[in-house]
Amino acid sequence: MDIPSQWPGRLLSTSRGEVFVRRFEGGIDLDGPPRPPILFVHGLGGESLDWVDVALQLKDSFDCSALDLPGFAHSPLPPGRDLSLDGLAGTFAEVARTFSGPVHVVGVSLGGAIAVRVAAEHPELVASLTLVAPALPDLRPKPGSAQLLIALAPVIGPAIVRTIINSDPEWMAKRIYALCYGHPRAVSPQRHARELATLRQRASLDYSPYVYREALRTTVMSYVDRGPRRLWQQAALVGVPTLVISGGRDRLVSHRVAARAKRTFPDVEVLRLPEAGHVAHLEDPTTVATAMRAFLSRPDRPDRPDLIRGMSRPRGTVVDVGPTTPPPVVSPHG
Repeated sequence: MDIPSQWPGRLLSTSRGEVFVRRFEGGIDLDGPPRPPILFVHGLGGESLDWVDVALQLKDSFDCSALDLPGFAHSPLPPGRDLSLDGLAGTFAEVARTFSGPVHVVGVSLGGAIAVRVAAEHPELVASLTLVAPALPDLRPKPGSAQLLIALAPVIGPAIVRTIINSDPEWMAKRIYALCYGHPRAVSPQRHARELATLRQRASLDYSPYVYREALRTTVMSYVDRGPRRLWQQAALVGVPTLVISGGRDRLVSHRVAARAKRTFPDVEVLRLPEAGHVAHLEDPTTVATAMRAFLSRPDRPDRPDLIRGMSRPRGTVVDVGPTTPPPVVSPHG
């Protein structure tokens, strides 16, 4: 399947530089109502194509778009090399403004943190949030998350990151699967080929080590922020329905984040996938797309003004999809 041609993209000019945005343009019913827009945002080390398997299952009912964050994949470094949370959220907000109305925002990991800031500070742009393993502050990081911090060490950090990014793609892919997937050996050949293409493209950009380190620094700084714009405080201000998807085998984001999200977002559902790791949208795109379709299709409840879109309880529900059968082992990478 030639994914890039199926989900074409172009560079969009913003006040913060050019941003590469993909958009499904086929399948529009000219006699029907406009499809509600979804705007996907990837996480640290990701790209817009990470969402293609979810978007392919939703494009019949939704106008699906995704962007490469500044410095990632096909988006060049922004002027001033600003990869702060404010800079990334500001870029995302400018892309969201190109739509005729509010968009359903979907983010994973760092993309989830960006989505929360945009929803809190630009509520007119956001119709709902779907957050997959959002990188919201947790000062008791899992070992998998803590091991990334060596990249921020002075002198040695840049050298380590440069070496890893320029390493053998097969070796690097194995490390990514071990860290991010619930079942590292159950990666399909198609997914593996796409991962290798991403790694080779990233290695071809001389600024990739800088982008990775700065995006990681942005995540860490958001964790230790104690100011009035800290992310958990902003989460409590989000005025749209929110779906949080948590992987039971996530080695990077603790289950505590989903539990706190349930207590914090005013209108929230939490979906727990016991067999998924940090990247449920890559491991189980069908379940993620099905959950999103159900979530985005809920009727309003005019009889309950305290519930924005028909939640059964003011603080939402917790849905545990399981027990599930682990995916079969398909090991294209040894």
